Amino acid sequence: MKKTLSGLLLILATQVNAQDKLTYTPENPKAGDLITIVYEPGSDLAGLLAIPDAVAYQMGGKQMATDIELKRSNRKLTGTVQTDTSANFLYFSFSSDGKFDNNYNRGYYIMLNGDDGKLKKGSYVSKSLYHQYYGSQAGVEKDNKLAIESYEKEFELYPESRKSSLVSYLRLYGTENKDAAAAKTQAEIENLLKAGLNEETDYSTLENLYNAVAKLPQQAKLISNLKKEKFPDGKWKISEAVNAFYSEQDMQKKEAAYNDIIKNINEKPDWKYLEAGIPGYTYSLLSAYLKNKKWDELKALAGKIDIADKNQLASMYNSLAWQIQKDSAADLQLAEQLSWVAIENAKKNLKDPNAVKPDSYTAKQWEKSKKSTYGMFADTYAMVQYKLGNYKKGLPYAKESALTYGEAKDADRNTTYALLAEKALSPSKYKSQLESFVKEGKSSPEVKEILSRTYAKGKKSAAGFDDYYAALEKEGYNKMLAELKKKMINEPAPAFALYNLEGKKTELSQLKGKVVVVDFWATWCGPCIASFPGMQKTQDKYKDDQNVKFLFVNTWENNIEDETKNAKDFVDKNKYTFDVLMDIDDKVITQYKVDGIPTKFIIDKEGNIRFKSVGFGGSDEKLVQELSAMIEMAGNAERKAF
Repeated sequence: MKKTLSGLLLILATQVNAQDKLTYTPENPKAGDLITIVYEPGSDLAGLLAIPDAVAYQMGGKQMATDIELKRSNRKLTGTVQTDTSANFLYFSFSSDGKFDNNYNRGYYIMLNGDDGKLKKGSYVSKSLYHQYYGSQAGVEKDNKLAIESYEKEFELYPESRKSSLVSYLRLYGTENKDAAAAKTQAEIENLLKAGLNEETDYSTLENLYNAVAKLPQQAKLISNLKKEKFPDGKWKISEAVNAFYSEQDMQKKEAAYNDIIKNINEKPDWKYLEAGIPGYTYSLLSAYLKNKKWDELKALAGKIDIADKNQLASMYNSLAWQIQKDSAADLQLAEQLSWVAIENAKKNLKDPNAVKPDSYTAKQWEKSKKSTYGMFADTYAMVQYKLGNYKKGLPYAKESALTYGEAKDADRNTTYALLAEKALSPSKYKSQLESFVKEGKSSPEVKEILSRTYAKGKKSAAGFDDYYAALEKEGYNKMLAELKKKMINEPAPAFALYNLEGKKTELSQLKGKVVVVDFWATWCGPCIASFPGMQKTQDKYKDDQNVKFLFVNTWENNIEDETKNAKDFVDKNKYTFDVLMDIDDKVITQYKVDGIPTKFIIDKEGNIRFKSVGFGGSDEKLVQELSAMIEMAGNAERKAF
């Protein structure tokens, strides 16, 4: 016992010393306490004269975010945070002009106690999630080793937490300890069997261990069947009903499944926990109506939706309206109706200072989100009006979306504005704005076509347009290069060796002397799939260049029996010529500390990461242009010593 206690004290002492730029009172805060912090800027904010932005994030119960008003006290900054009684972990973000004090990637956090003075159950689980995911909000990079340690400390303090977190822990453990993972997983399986399978959760845990960790689907199926026999009316039945609803393709059966789910949630206590998922079930059914062009049914369901969160409802309507205007010219009136409901809700939030803020946003983040949401919804409404031929009606919304809230930085919104402006305004009132889109590198092929028509109309000839447009584009390209130079990094790329779809082994070290583009993706990832036409164009551009190599790393595929076949089927179906490598155990994506996909790394000829690009902006043309510039800059980069 003494050994365990001294070890725990050492852990706490280490945490305090690791956060010497942040102190707080009370010294051992409980959930529900008002905590006073004293902070001295360090890391990238060391020596900062201005007061940085400070945010406190609470975990454990409600996901809460709060702005902290810091005030100077001598050479340090002080502020207060009111914690919620449900919280068990508190972490801080200190930033200024896009730079974070991440305490040299250790972060700043407080683990909260309960009323009994002991560390709250689940606090180390929250800390683990912080090191895996949430730390990025504070500029802290993913650290799986610390996340694993946090799970293990939770299990030591609260052995009863082990069962609920075991699958997540072992999957994470396997990414850092590949050689030992199989034996450890088998030991945990044996421990579960020795303890006895008494509750439904015991069977579910074992089933998940076999399926998601050990990758033994037959054993998982056996345990699943045993669970169903022993608990014929267990929670598994609810899960299967929900999964069947989502996968159902027959409309009548899907409608019936939806109605059953809603009825059960309203009438049966054991279904009540699914109440928060109602918007998701509703959107799935609306999307099915949309896909099958069942407009009467869609309108009927949309008209009787009762969702307490009007923001969720507005987002749902906006998505439907956007899809309708893309796919069905005959149903634009419906798109207009749905879009108007969405934009009215967004406008109300924007203008109402008392609009209810979600707990997960700070006041500043909520203001930013309201503007972003209104801009997105306004773009949808403007595009619907364009398709309807209501150009003057749509233009003010396009202008708000693209120029006021988008600050002319979004190529898609700029395109909507350009389409409407050409129809509703004289060239003298929109030409210079469209030219600035091109100069800033926020243009599109549609904007180019409009400028081409405008140029020919003004000059009475198309002669000279190519030179005129090239001059605009060059200015935009140079600005893009200047922005990319600021983002250029120089970090050693983690070595890896993976097999491709044909079973051929590729080692990064063997590609030294080439610029390597590594694109992490998954078959379920919408933005990944949307980016692939542009990625194919970029790869085709360099197909004869022996000094450039593209690698598409398939990863984060869940619950798929044959991940290689799954990836091959996807690539073959879409006729992509990608060299796909299989990161089946998710080890490589972990080495590269990726938080979301698609994420691309551009590695220079010496094996150093020069660029990291996250997400997809929606424009194939922009993707080809930016990625090409990154490849060229990485190819010309001088080697620097570390």
